[in-house]
Amino acid sequence: MSPLPTCTLSTRHLRLVAMLARGHTTARAARELSLSRQTVGEEISVLLGKLGCRNRAELVAYCYVHRLLPVGVWPPSASWAGEAQAGEAA
Repeated sequence: MSPLPTCTLSTRHLRLVAMLARGHTTARAARELSLSRQTVGEEISVLLGKLGCRNRAELVAYCYVHRLLPVGVWPPSASWAGEAQAGEAA
Protein backbone atom coordinates (compact mmCIF):
# COMPACT_ATOMS: atom_id res chain seq x y z
CA MET A 1 0.00 0.00 0.00
CA SER A 2 1.20 3.50 -0.76
CA PRO A 3 2.05 5.51 2.37
CA LEU A 4 0.17 8.67 1.38
CA PRO A 5 -2.84 9.36 -0.79
CA THR A 6 -1.59 10.80 -4.05
CA CYS A 7 -4.89 11.51 -5.74
CA THR A 8 -8.55 12.11 -5.28
CA LEU A 9 -11.19 9.65 -6.37
CA SER A 10 -14.22 10.36 -8.49
CA THR A 11 -17.69 10.03 -7.04
CA ARG A 12 -18.17 6.82 -9.01
CA HIS A 13 -14.93 5.37 -7.68
CA LEU A 14 -15.88 6.30 -4.11
CA ARG A 15 -19.27 4.64 -4.56
CA LEU A 16 -17.58 1.54 -5.92
CA VAL A 17 -15.15 1.33 -2.99
CA ALA A 18 -18.04 1.80 -0.56
CA MET A 19 -19.82 -1.11 -2.24
CA LEU A 20 -16.69 -3.26 -1.95
CA ALA A 21 -16.46 -2.33 1.72
CA ARG A 22 -20.01 -3.62 2.18
CA GLY A 23 -19.02 -6.90 0.50
CA HIS A 24 -20.70 -6.38 -2.86
CA THR A 25 -19.61 -8.65 -5.68
CA THR A 26 -18.54 -7.26 -9.02
CA ALA A 27 -21.90 -8.33 -10.46
CA ARG A 28 -23.94 -6.60 -7.75
CA ALA A 29 -21.88 -3.40 -7.98
CA ALA A 30 -22.33 -3.47 -11.76
CA ARG A 31 -26.12 -3.75 -11.38
CA GLU A 32 -26.29 -0.88 -8.88
CA LEU A 33 -24.02 1.35 -10.97
CA SER A 34 -25.74 0.37 -14.25
CA LEU A 35 -22.44 -0.80 -15.71
CA SER A 36 -21.20 -4.10 -17.13
CA ARG A 37 -19.29 -6.51 -14.89
CA GLN A 38 -16.31 -6.05 -17.18
CA THR A 39 -16.37 -2.27 -16.72
CA VAL A 40 -16.59 -2.62 -12.94
CA GLY A 41 -13.71 -5.09 -12.97
CA GLU A 42 -11.65 -2.66 -15.04
CA GLU A 43 -12.52 0.21 -12.67
CA ILE A 44 -11.38 -1.90 -9.71
CA SER A 45 -8.10 -2.64 -11.53
CA VAL A 46 -7.64 1.08 -12.19
CA LEU A 47 -8.21 1.85 -8.50
CA LEU A 48 -5.79 -0.87 -7.40
CA GLY A 49 -3.08 0.54 -9.66
CA LYS A 50 -3.83 4.17 -8.86
CA LEU A 51 -3.54 3.60 -5.11
CA GLY A 52 -0.84 0.93 -5.20
CA CYS A 53 -3.01 -1.78 -3.64
CA ARG A 54 -2.71 -5.51 -4.33
CA ASN A 55 -6.33 -6.60 -3.76
CA ARG A 56 -9.82 -5.39 -2.87
CA ALA A 57 -9.33 -5.78 0.88
CA GLU A 58 -6.19 -3.65 0.75
CA LEU A 59 -8.04 -1.10 -1.39
CA VAL A 60 -10.84 -0.78 1.16
CA ALA A 61 -8.34 -0.57 4.03
CA TYR A 62 -6.37 2.11 2.19
CA CYS A 63 -9.50 4.18 1.69
CA TYR A 64 -10.40 3.97 5.38
CA VAL A 65 -6.87 4.76 6.57
CA HIS A 66 -6.64 7.77 4.25
CA ARG A 67 -10.20 8.85 5.10
CA LEU A 68 -11.51 8.49 1.59
CA LEU A 69 -14.35 6.52 3.22
CA PRO A 70 -16.01 7.76 6.42
CA VAL A 71 -14.28 6.52 9.58
CA GLY A 72 -16.56 5.04 12.20
CA VAL A 73 -19.38 4.29 9.79
CA TRP A 74 -19.85 0.64 8.98
CA PRO A 75 -20.84 -0.19 6.41
CA PRO A 76 -20.53 3.03 4.42
CA SER A 77 -23.57 3.75 2.31
CA ALA A 78 -23.21 3.99 -1.43
CA SER A 79 -24.87 7.42 -1.26
CA TRP A 80 -22.08 8.68 1.01
CA ALA A 81 -19.81 9.26 -1.99
CA GLY A 82 -22.22 11.75 -3.50
CA GLU A 83 -22.63 13.52 -0.17
CA ALA A 84 -18.85 13.71 0.33
CA GLN A 85 -18.31 15.22 -3.11
CA ALA A 86 -21.05 17.81 -2.49
CA GLY A 87 -19.41 18.75 0.81
CA GLU A 88 -16.04 19.26 -0.87
CA ALA A 89 -17.59 21.64 -3.40
CA ALA A 90 -19.08 23.81 -0.66
